[in-house]
Amino acid sequence: MTVTETQVRATLNEILDPCSITAGVPAGLDDMGLVSDIHVQDDGAGGQRIAVTVGVTEPSCVLIGSFANEAQVRLTALTGVSAVDVRLADDFDWTPDRLAPHYRQRLAEHREEKRRSLPLLAVTGMGRTGDE
Repeated sequence: MTVTETQVRATLNEILDPCSITAGVPAGLDDMGLVSDIHVQDDGAGGQRIAVTVGVTEPSCVLIGSFANEAQVRLTALTGVSAVDVRLADDFDWTPDRLAPHYRQRLAEHREEKRRSLPLLAVTGMGRTGDE
């Protein structure tokens, strides 16, 4: 069985970004735009080697190691994979435009729904004694 880039992306997309979960719209690494490079090559013995580069939304994110470990485990489990090399992007500058278009739309819809459901807050003047 030949592993494809599409399968690799789908597998990486099963790894959910915790910040997206907190925001209420869970997204995987690929939908978040955190996968910057994928190479699938035959290993010469009937299997495939996968090399993938992943990043994070912020350089100070402490989850990059767990993303890399989870990617290693999940990609190694694919049928026909003989080796996996997960590299951490050290020059990765994430911006919101890296979000997958369908995820960007879901996020916008979620945010709009949240805005509509917020109660209207009345602004009241809280003056000093005698100012009312």
